[in-house]
Amino acid sequence: MVELGHSYTGVALFVFGMNIITTLPRYSDGEINRALIKEIQTGFQLEKATQEKRTIEAEAQAQALKNHKTINGFGKAIGVIPEREFFRLTKKYGHAEVHSKDFLRYFQKKFPNLSPNKI
Repeated sequence: MVELGHSYTGVALFVFGMNIITTLPRYSDGEINRALIKEIQTGFQLEKATQEKRTIEAEAQAQALKNHKTINGFGKAIGVIPEREFFRLTKKYGHAEVHSKDFLRYFQKKFPNLSPNKI
């Protein structure tokens, strides 16, 4: 006979009880809707806070790239766009439009703080 929790030939034996869930918690539609609304509102607040942080980081990068002639393999730095905003722009307007000279000129006029060098 083996006693639980004691060693038997160098191996400890333990018996764990299994708790079977027989009923799941029920939530009303109102509770689910309130939780969803709260999640969306806090998501927007978080997005605003992180957007400001990303813009500050992009401005710092643009300042560091001012007056650089070229970057090996990339060419001249003419604009710095935070990643999330860049992907949103390419999804909305397309890759060709975001990389066009007209867009880059518009970007440099609209955001001179993110434009380290002219085209």
